[in-house]
Amino acid sequence: MMKISSFKLPTKILFGTGVSEKVGSETKTLGGKEILLVTDRNLSAIGLPQRIEESLIEEALRVSIFSDVEAEPRLEVAEAVAEAVRRKKYDTVVGVGGGSVLDMAKVAAVAATNLGPMRHYVGVGLVKKPGLAKVLLPTTAGTGSEVTDIAVVTLAEDEMKTAIVSPYMFGDTAIVDPSLTYSLPQRLTASTGLDALSHALEAMMSVSSNPITDCLALEAIRLIFTYLPRAYRNGEPESRYGMSLGSLVAGMSFGNAGVCLGHAVAYTFAVSFGVPHGVSCGLVLPYIFRYNASNISWKLPQIAEAMSISAKELKTEELTLSISNAIIRLMDELNAPKRLRDLGIPTDAIPKMADRLLGIKRLIQRNPKPLTKEDALRLLNGMW
Repeated sequence: MMKISSFKLPTKILFGTGVSEKVGSETKTLGGKEILLVTDRNLSAIGLPQRIEESLIEEALRVSIFSDVEAEPRLEVAEAVAEAVRRKKYDTVVGVGGGSVLDMAKVAAVAATNLGPMRHYVGVGLVKKPGLAKVLLPTTAGTGSEVTDIAVVTLAEDEMKTAIVSPYMFGDTAIVDPSLTYSLPQRLTASTGLDALSHALEAMMSVSSNPITDCLALEAIRLIFTYLPRAYRNGEPESRYGMSLGSLVAGMSFGNAGVCLGHAVAYTFAVSFGVPHGVSCGLVLPYIFRYNASNISWKLPQIAEAMSISAKELKTEELTLSISNAIIRLMDELNAPKRLRDLGIPTDAIPKMADRLLGIKRLIQRNPKPLTKEDALRLLNGMW
């Protein structure tokens, strides 16, 4: 009770079905006149960014489009979007897409005022100046990037993911419209949904968690367990609404508490073996939860309740097993892989993965339970 907690968010969040129609007026309110719209080619092919562009043009805003964002963007993509925003005097960046797009929109905004290679800003607190105004519209229900101060980039030469982390990465306005996720295919519904669950559960486990982040994380867990199977099966509007809300509050939680061992383990194999971010984070979740559970025993009844598990009179070991089994059942419903060997990862890769894991100190330092080399090997072998 004596712990002092802090919490940070974008300036404004708009949530609701159809709210993306307000993007033009909201951008204009921020003083926008010359807009760089960041998106990707897959979304452009189905016409979704064009709807956002029309709303901006209706407010007499001038729009240029950068659509060369790839999934799990390499640092080279960050350099490309930085080059694009520096060619012209823009005042606002609008990002519409999944987490990769939103991350690159945040990169574009800070690149306009922080010159030089973006590689120089990889790390924590290295961005020195505020960027352009940012309006962020997610089209998936998973990353929570619209409410975080992080942009993840892949270092291809190191086969690793890293991040640009700065308060200047926060958006000015996050516009979360569940209808933008209606066309999300089953595979992406599952992987992005598991990503959101990993954000919420890892935020609960993080040593940087606090009463505010825990409240949000528990609500995210409840929403995801309620709506993700339905969104995966048939994607009806109610389930998309629930998942958009779940992803949003999970992002608000981990954006402050941070993620820990789960994301660190996922980073050890995702790039090397071409595994999508949400799939890798989902796969490791039941294993790292079991590893950490005894160190967050007082939170287990709350987590169980959020998953609709009766926690009455259950001991720590029983709660741990019930919760991890509930995660595995959810993964079964989503046809998600649950073992490293299911992804074609050979056992002889595990020692290198363990070494890599121990080097991801930014995330491991938030883990509630220390990790030795022997722990890392045991954990990874169990996942295999």
